[in-house]
Amino acid sequence: MHSRLKNALVGATALLLIGANTARAQVGMTSNLATVALTATKAATLTVTPAASVATLASIADGSNANVFTPVSLTTAWNLTAGSSVRLVGWFGTPAQALANGTDFIPSSKVEGRVNATAYAPFTGAPVGTVGVAGGTLQLFNQSIAASSYGSRTDQLDLRLDLTGTTTMAGAYTGTLNLQAIVQ
Repeated sequence: MHSRLKNALVGATALLLIGANTARAQVGMTSNLATVALTATKAATLTVTPAASVATLASIADGSNANVFTPVSLTTAWNLTAGSSVRLVGWFGTPAQALANGTDFIPSSKVEGRVNATAYAPFTGAPVGTVGVAGGTLQLFNQSIAASSYGSRTDQLDLRLDLTGTTTMAGAYTGTLNLQAIVQ
């Protein structure tokens, strides 16, 4: 029995030594090289955000250009991969009826706009690229940019009615000025 135990111990020791050598032979071994390609895309963006959605004029004065609406702060932001300028355009969908009071209308030619205290101009221009409608459009700014760039600007939009030589019907006039930026 004693020799059996001795043989078992010798056999176990031999296996242990062989296994230890095998384990030592595997230290530092590496697997194949696996790779994962990473791709990510960020879409170009262009936004116009008004601080207020309503500009008001408390009382219209006929025969005057002192009909000034409350100013609206606008932030235009861009993150672009192409183009040389960002242009902000304001326009009325139906120039002959920029503001309406039932069946009485104020045309876009009587509505004037400007940003940052530049000269007032009427909304009577042609579309800028694909933005606006004929006879009801005004480019508010043209910001030069680098081909691949991001940035923003905040402007004060001033609007007024130039009713010089015009009489309007009493009542509440409402209309919608569309604001849209375009990259060119």
